Amino acid sequence: MSKKSMQLDVANDKKQSGLRKFWRSKEREGGVTKSETGIAGFDQMLEGGLPRGRATLISAGPGCGKTVLLNEFLYRGATEHDEPGIFVTFEERPEDILLNLRNFNWDIDTLITRGDLTFLDGSPPETGEICCGSAEWLEPILAQIEHLVDSTGAKRLAIDNLGTVFLRYQAGQTEVSMRNQLVRFANGIRRLGLTTMISTERTDSQASLSRYGVSEFVTDGLIELSIHAGSVSEIRTMRVRKLRGCGFRSGEVGFEIDADGLKVFPKILVDSSFGETDFEQRETFGIAALDKALSGGIPRGHIMLVTGNTGTGKSTLGLHYCKEGLDQGQGVVWVALEEPVGQVLKTAQAHQWDLSSSVESGQLMFVTASLLEVNSDKLLYDVIDAVEAIDAKRIVVDSVSSLESATMSQENVREFMMQLAGYAKTLKITMILNYLTGESFVADKGQLLGATTTNAMRLSSIVDGIILLRYVERDQTVHKLLNILKLRGSPHEKGIMRFEINEYGFVLGHQFRD
Repeated sequence: MSKKSMQLDVANDKKQSGLRKFWRSKEREGGVTKSETGIAGFDQMLEGGLPRGRATLISAGPGCGKTVLLNEFLYRGATEHDEPGIFVTFEERPEDILLNLRNFNWDIDTLITRGDLTFLDGSPPETGEICCGSAEWLEPILAQIEHLVDSTGAKRLAIDNLGTVFLRYQAGQTEVSMRNQLVRFANGIRRLGLTTMISTERTDSQASLSRYGVSEFVTDGLIELSIHAGSVSEIRTMRVRKLRGCGFRSGEVGFEIDADGLKVFPKILVDSSFGETDFEQRETFGIAALDKALSGGIPRGHIMLVTGNTGTGKSTLGLHYCKEGLDQGQGVVWVALEEPVGQVLKTAQAHQWDLSSSVESGQLMFVTASLLEVNSDKLLYDVIDAVEAIDAKRIVVDSVSSLESATMSQENVREFMMQLAGYAKTLKITMILNYLTGESFVADKGQLLGATTTNAMRLSSIVDGIILLRYVERDQTVHKLLNILKLRGSPHEKGIMRFEINEYGFVLGHQFRD
């Protein structure tokens, strides 16, 4: 597989067949193989899935989504990978779990009817008594699992929640005996060849990842789920702590739960040595003088930063770029962070550009985010999904500075932009990033550049070109100026040019002379 193909596979989460090729290329012959879970984004995070035939522990506090994760693991296995599953519940009754699962867009009842999904009830009796368990208290459960494997051909197993078992059988048990029983139980599951998820509950005060501090040592994988209080909503995250003998993407990753199940937002790998720019092909603004100043337009695959004071015309320049792409038959994604979508369409209409028809035809797609609670990982994948949906060749982000003014730090914004830029480059997508500078009338007499702030958040190291828009006051009149500060790998106009914005949009004039 070529380097380019591997980059595309990593960046494009929709091309599942390509991702599978990329993952398999990382497996060693005779080593651990992986089983794809089928959960959106989860397999990318695991670099191919869970270790086949092994047990992985899911450690989580209340409300983190561990039961949903286990059930979707079984559901996707039965519906997408022809792998029947067994769900062993030590906590809730099967009927209560089924009642909750029917809120998802999953046909669970059909799977149960045809034997592709089986529930094994190990929930506590209504009296809730604590039992004096013997040294063999997990053996009967293992025997029932083995019987179900023989009768249903199950390949997957989910156990929820192992910590509850410890509470019921803790009398007379030592940590050593508990660990020995777990080892025998895990070995029994491994002999059956089942790919297994085991959940255990963790409290906030525990240093250990499982209730009794033993489960993580007898499983081959360990994934931690967490939930954090955001400004207006709860934020769920997960982290792979161990995946014995396998590669995975480290670090905390966000995820959401909706009617279709989990959607995980893994980080996109960025290879700074790889950048797909086509200098023979140029993406134009449709502004003749500006395209000429750019030696024919922006090289295809470049990332262009348009920075300037408030009201200088950044959004209007972005609209020109968007409209020109639509006129050329290209798909365009507009990330609307500055103004509501309706306002963007009205502004375009004021310049005689009807973008509504392009939205209706599916050629133009808007991506929005609530600035009260920006989930950068979700926003990234919303943009990727939009690009894939319409095969977009242009992206406009209006504006990057709005992310910083929301709930994201400068480093969060920079990480988001690095991933988005890396993704765009792998697909030869040309992108405009608008950025609002903090200064206003900065160009004093005899000194035109002023404090341009184009290096804010070190975005200049991410982008390939910079267009600076600013004001200058002369003879009691405010003029607007444009300067192309940077265009990597390509000649460009160096002069400072006047421009105006009228009912037809952006009009670039002659070079400014003081």
